Order: sequence, then structure tokens, then C-alpha cells
Amino acid sequence: MVKLYLDEDMSSRVAQALRSKGFDVLSSHEVGNDGLSDEEQLRYATKEGRHLVTCNAKDFLALANQWYEKGRRFPKILNP
Repeated sequence: MVKLYLDEDMSSRVAQALRSKGFDVLSSHEVGNDGLSDEEQLRYATKEGRHLVTCNAKDFLALANQWYEKGRRFPKILNP
């Protein structure tokens, strides 16, 4: 099953709607991660084995490139 983590750019209502459709989803709002840096958000998603869903793809793609160049692996970064 695909596990999702919504960063703070995504409304917690999106998490609730996805959950009602059977998705395994958490939002940063629900786990107290609002205000964390992009890197901390990606680190949390990675630790939890969840794909990161964000409207801030530009910044996260730059971060993903940095991680990739260092050999760090992470779940997917999704932009709705």
C-alpha cells in the first residue's frame, strides 16, 4: 500500500478526504510538523516510508537533487 505524507502546504482536509478513500495518509498538521524546514519534512517522510506530497515542488526537487548526489535515498516527491 502506498503511504503518503502531506507537507504543510496541503490542507489537512485533503488528508481526511484521501483517508476516506482508503489511503494511508498523514499530514504535517496532524503530526505537529508545521514550521519544519523542507529538509526536515523530507527527512520525516523518509523515516516514515511515506511519499511526500507538496505544492512546493520547485524547492523539494532542488533538495531531492542534493540528496541524490549524496547517495541519500527517499520516497517519491509528488506534486498534485
